[in-house]
Amino acid sequence: MRFSTSTTAAQLAGSADRCQPQNLSFSLGTAASGILPVEMANAGSAACVIDGFAGVDLVGLARGQADYTWSLDRQSAGYSPVTLQPGGPAHFNLMFLVHTPDDGGDDIQVAKMVITPPDDFTQARVTWVKDLELQDAATHPVTYIGPVVPGA
Repeated sequence: MRFSTSTTAAQLAGSADRCQPQNLSFSLGTAASGILPVEMANAGSAACVIDGFAGVDLVGLARGQADYTWSLDRQSAGYSPVTLQPGGPAHFNLMFLVHTPDDGGDDIQVAKMVITPPDDFTQARVTWVKDLELQDAATHPVTYIGPVVPGA
């Protein structure tokens, strides 16, 4: 999925170019109350701009398929360009609903998260093992992602 912000984000944030995927590192923060921070840092040598929403697919065991892929919805929220200095952090939150066997719903046993940075097609894979309520057919799923914001 392509996100359209291109040069406008760089112009709003100054002279920094768009963050290149090969210069972004990803890690997972500590989950609390159904919120997992997905952290990223600029591993490049120059400041760069990241803007909008990452794409996130959860991959795991669901509906009898070992590599079932669930593309998460994005929160209805505004966002602003984020300038990352070299080594500088940003993050987005993944809100999730843990599966409980007595709720009667389907689950996905997540094995990894596939992240596509805003304005790009390159993907990063991060291991995340979690049993979630599968809501891929829900009109308003409780599992979704927020926009990229500054800081860890």
